[in-house]
Amino acid sequence: MFCKIEGVDIPLVSTGTSPFLGAGQFGNNAQIYLKKFMNNVSAVLEILEECYKAGGRGIQLIPAGKIGEAARVMKETHNDFVITGSTYPGPDPLLEKLIELDTKIIFIHGMVSDEKDEKLIRLVDEVSSRGVIPGIAAHNPVSTLEFAFKNLPDVKAFLIPFNANGMFMGDKKKLEVIVNNNKNYSFIGMKTLAAGKLNPKEAYEYISEHNICAVTIGMVKKEEAKISTKIALEAFCK
Repeated sequence: MFCKIEGVDIPLVSTGTSPFLGAGQFGNNAQIYLKKFMNNVSAVLEILEECYKAGGRGIQLIPAGKIGEAARVMKETHNDFVITGSTYPGPDPLLEKLIELDTKIIFIHGMVSDEKDEKLIRLVDEVSSRGVIPGIAAHNPVSTLEFAFKNLPDVKAFLIPFNANGMFMGDKKKLEVIVNNNKNYSFIGMKTLAAGKLNPKEAYEYISEHNICAVTIGMVKKEEAKISTKIALEAFCK
């Protein structure tokens, strides 16, 4: 149920936090999810526990609201629960909150990474200096990956949108080629269900055909967490 990234065990399936934050891709449901989860530790824990029961062993965390508190509870009560995270996209990246949670990989948030500038380079260096594996998340993956390969050769982990519909991927075919031809990098798929527009079987059969080593899945219902996690793990273990 784990893969190795830079020598560290990272869960094949983690719970994503986008719905908990009311991310815009969820349309009319975004505000409903935000209200339910953002400041409700027990609501987040319910999803994390269900994912864990199905074999998921972590969370991909953006340190906002009470989500970090729920992740801390899981880490304290489950000794194989792993936290990966992304910096906060505001003026303060909230690195300290992530480090306090013993976050194994800290991805620079896509809103920063996609600018491909000195701030990205500085944050990667800052994460490394704290003894944490740095990664890069991307919302505009093709150009951001090309920039990182050229300018940040020590970054080996990338969190990218990857789904059968090509939603959020930009040039889908080009991104597939980049991912499949760069075996020396680790790619974690996000937005793998295309904001709920794909069924899990179709979604993770597609993932299994590409060089994706792990996925983070947005989940808002217990049954959804159970089914998505189980199907994703089955696809990885083919």
